[in-house]
Amino acid sequence: MGAEDLHPGHVPETESPNHLWNFVSQPEPLTLPDFDRITPELVMDALARAITFQEQSIDAILENSEPADFNNTTLAIDAARSLVFRLQPFVRLYESSLWSDAVESMATDAAAVLTRAELDVFLNAELFARLESVSTAALNPEDARHHDLMVADFAHAGARLNDDNQERVAAFAEEISALETEFGQFVLAETQESAVHIPHGSELSLQGLSDAKLGTVESHAAQRGLTGALITLESTTQQPITSDLDDPETRTAVFHASTNRGARGTETDTRGVVSDLTALRAGLAGLMGYKSYKDYVISQQDAGNGENATALVVDLLEPALAQFESELDTIRTTYQPQRLEAEDVAYYLKRYKQDTYQLGSVAEYFDLWKVFNDGVLFAASQLYGVRFERADETAWHPEVVVYRAFDGDRPLGVICVDPFARSSKRGGAWMDQLVSPGRVSGLGPVISLTMNIPKPAQGEPALLSLDNVRTLFHEFGHVLHGLFANSTYETRSGTSVPRDYVEFPSQLNEMWALHPQVLPHYAVHVHTGEPIPDELVERIKKSQAFGQGFATVEYLAAALLDLSWHSLEPGEQVESVLDFESDVLSGTGFNPLMPPRYRTPYFQHTFALGYSAGYYSYLWSEKLAAYVTEWFNSKGGLNPDAGDAFRTAVLAPGYSTDPGETIVDFFGEQPGVGPLLRRRGLPDNQPEVADSSPEVDGDLVEGAD
Repeated sequence: MGAEDLHPGHVPETESPNHLWNFVSQPEPLTLPDFDRITPELVMDALARAITFQEQSIDAILENSEPADFNNTTLAIDAARSLVFRLQPFVRLYESSLWSDAVESMATDAAAVLTRAELDVFLNAELFARLESVSTAALNPEDARHHDLMVADFAHAGARLNDDNQERVAAFAEEISALETEFGQFVLAETQESAVHIPHGSELSLQGLSDAKLGTVESHAAQRGLTGALITLESTTQQPITSDLDDPETRTAVFHASTNRGARGTETDTRGVVSDLTALRAGLAGLMGYKSYKDYVISQQDAGNGENATALVVDLLEPALAQFESELDTIRTTYQPQRLEAEDVAYYLKRYKQDTYQLGSVAEYFDLWKVFNDGVLFAASQLYGVRFERADETAWHPEVVVYRAFDGDRPLGVICVDPFARSSKRGGAWMDQLVSPGRVSGLGPVISLTMNIPKPAQGEPALLSLDNVRTLFHEFGHVLHGLFANSTYETRSGTSVPRDYVEFPSQLNEMWALHPQVLPHYAVHVHTGEPIPDELVERIKKSQAFGQGFATVEYLAAALLDLSWHSLEPGEQVESVLDFESDVLSGTGFNPLMPPRYRTPYFQHTFALGYSAGYYSYLWSEKLAAYVTEWFNSKGGLNPDAGDAFRTAVLAPGYSTDPGETIVDFFGEQPGVGPLLRRRGLPDNQPEVADSSPEVDGDLVEGAD
């Protein structure tokens, strides 16, 4: 029996029609579901059917009298879990992008159901014993690795524990899952309720906002039936709009609204959730034989253990703090401000950049769709030989734009771009694999790319800040990772890699945002059509070097908070969340003028979005991205031969090969920290990456037509 025989295939439709169930159980490659026919209730119905299928399939595996082998056990477990696996992205989609009261109820129920479904598999002692008995001696390397990873997944979930401890693990896991869901729901509510209303006649001023941004905040007010303006909040601590506001009191109002989220003493206050959640995670780690949840989680990551992750954060802390202090000195010397509080720093950094480098209204060169089509897609096409076509298809919201990707004439994947902020979306930007590809399933990638760009007024272009331009390129790096997936198994394909590796392709793709071979293609003035002047580009690049201390310290503070919260020992619980946060930051020398990118009460990455003990991952991945950026530049930039070699050897395997080994095999060495320091504009004395192996040939792609 081959792998293809174990695919669930056409699961009989024995109950009332459910379009989502049909979509996952009778999949047709590179298609989108009819979202108009999917409701939160049908999501739960599909989950119930998938879990029934899983239970029946596991029973069949255990009833098989044949000796356990790769086909009848390892692949059979894959097939049993496949429908639950395929439904999870749709739960995430509704929870993150289509929020409603009905979705809130569904998300809560789904989290509990999914946790239990996973535990029923991973804590099944009889199933684990059968899995462990499978011989890998005759398997090819990818199949052997897939089997070994599955065994490791079972063990990491607690399969080797005795019955009593397995019951305790299950209880911990279910409570943790419920609290994570609750945290995410609370933060969404807190963020929406903390928007700053500035009615007509208010003493607070909106001076400094462009006409476009003023129109946006006024439209936000109108949408809620309010007069004046409404400043909605993004997920981060520092709200980008404060860097434009001339009035210090308005900056203060927005900053306090942002930083107080989740700690306002309301019904959606998250501090109790954080206290209970971190204690439970520590307890779970103890059951698994680890001294902290940090070590438990990172044992399965590229970093290997908590000490390695912490060391990378600490190694950058001193040079980053020194750079930030230098930036503060520059602000004080230049402007001699009457006050300089945490909410003022970003404003003066931007002002200094504007005054020194005369950037003007640089966003007028960055129209959303021009950036995406002629920048993001252009770079990918030139480097990797992929063709993109906009498709006349509908997705989950009228604003979603669908593209199809082709390798020559071969359909490669579907990309759904959801660009604009709305009240039903959580903040931030992300990519997800709605359909994960795999050779066993025969499915190709269907991918979502989500942003939260302020929607412009009717008839006006959507202009991007420099940060939004970078973010768009970043998220498309994730898209490419998923698009190029060439693994046998869905669960090991594309972005299904360790957390501290998954950000590497996305951070690498940022290199093309201002690259001289890419920028001229998309950076044209939205009104005049004139290309962005070369001297303005140079000023932009110089300006980006200023403020790197701020950006790095902001990130390091959040990463350290995450690692500290997950360094608690089993049985330890923090009662005062804000005191713990303050002690961590002050004890490591962070400047109070630089709050973390995410404060604890709204730190969704670590308490709701799967980055628990993993926020350091961005830094760990960036070390690789910085190294490979220098490597691509040593090859001439948009060199299609270099792109093809990198795509095939590094991006395509996903988790079907060991990421660390893949990097060393391809580049001939383990990347050091020097390129990362240079990327962030921090002092270093290490040589740049040489034009070294692997050797690639071919002409580089010219940057301008």
